Amino acid sequence: MDGNKDDALKCFRIGKDALEAGDRSRAVKFLTKARRLDPALPIDDLLTSIDGNSNPQSGSDAGGSANGPSGLGSAKPFDQPSLRQRATATGSSSSKPSAGASYTEEQIAMVRQLKKKKDYYEILGVERSCTVEDVRKAYRKLSLKVHPDKNKAPGAEEAFKSVSKAFQCLSNQESRKKYDVMGSDEPVYERRATNHGAHGFNGFYDADVDAEEIFRNFFFGGGMAPATQFRGFSFGHNGMGQRGGDHGSGGSHIRTLIQLLPVLLILLLNFMPSSEPIHALSRSYPYEYRFTTEKGVNFYVKSTKFEQEFPPGTSERVNLEHQVEREYFNILSQNCRLEMQRRQWGFIRETPHCDMLQQFQNAA
Repeated sequence: MDGNKDDALKCFRIGKDALEAGDRSRAVKFLTKARRLDPALPIDDLLTSIDGNSNPQSGSDAGGSANGPSGLGSAKPFDQPSLRQRATATGSSSSKPSAGASYTEEQIAMVRQLKKKKDYYEILGVERSCTVEDVRKAYRKLSLKVHPDKNKAPGAEEAFKSVSKAFQCLSNQESRKKYDVMGSDEPVYERRATNHGAHGFNGFYDADVDAEEIFRNFFFGGGMAPATQFRGFSFGHNGMGQRGGDHGSGGSHIRTLIQLLPVLLILLLNFMPSSEPIHALSRSYPYEYRFTTEKGVNFYVKSTKFEQEFPPGTSERVNLEHQVEREYFNILSQNCRLEMQRRQWGFIRETPHCDMLQQFQNAA
């Protein structure tokens, strides 16, 4: 359906440009085709206007043919244009988008080309023998061209996700090995829980790729997403939690074992003890009880007995609040750098996290 809509939009632009240039037959041809591909386009009014001008047009045409060359001077605006005008109209229709669109034909062509590809190496345009640096260079180039903030063509977001998934897989040694062995369009992802102490971050790769998160990690050094409510999640540095198995035989038993490993890993993690952080910077179950540090930073704990376990004024309470403020400062600093970079690229104008960072520093 997306392909039909794209073709319909292209035919609509060509027909509209032909109508403005006076090429009525070409306009009718492409507008009719556009209406057949996408009936939702506002084409009926244009076709009606062409039909309304067809009768006087035919009369003037007949008069022109009867009167010879002298009749050319009284041709209507919808008469056939000269060869020079027709070439100009055709060229403009293929090189510029419609007045309301904010994307180019080159951007549409790139999106369509990426959406047709399924193999990760083909998506990034690299050889199977490429290095990690080659993968990074290819991702840097493609991601900036198809990022939805820069490329407004239909399907750009889907193409951006495909590029991100390809980079996520091929830039990690373990996941790349599994992808090469499985020979599938989708690699087998396994979750790997990591313990980061009181910060409470869980790093994992998942088949449900967050393309924006990958983009931020690549260009801005990873870390928290630029949101006011700070979530304790980020991508792990090691990628796949399960170590690669024996790829020598490549038989069906090995593939079956590889596919069962994620299930076994999840079962093991469910029975392993895990230490949960004492606090969180955003309210979410089970962190539902809010407290505030001396500098005005809100944090949330799980138990109503927090005051008993960490009485105000004690060294434990002071150290905990200092830790909360350090986390808050680090998150604001990182998101401020991200906002400044995005503003430099022209993506945004406002920098709310930089304003929050300035207020926090003034309070300190």
